[in-house]
Amino acid sequence: MTKVFTVSFSDNETTPEHIEARAAELGITPEMLIRRAIAAHLGEYRLQEVPPGTNVKSITDFLMHSGVLKPGTEQDELCLSSKSPRPGAL
Repeated sequence: MTKVFTVSFSDNETTPEHIEARAAELGITPEMLIRRAIAAHLGEYRLQEVPPGTNVKSITDFLMHSGVLKPGTEQDELCLSSKSPRPGAL
């Protein structure tokens, strides 16, 4: 099951506008910007280097070997383009 984390902002906060503006500058969706910020904040938490000699055949394979994705993740589950495949999808 997909996990969902909801972040809410008060009407008087400017963070949502800053997120939208920065994402637009980068040519990505706000959701992608938020994912990047989370990844940057977590840093190398629980990630490992791909073992030497590992035959990495795709980005999905690399992400599984480094601990970003769970084994068995399908290529079509990744959102590697600048547009989400469906509203709200990351």
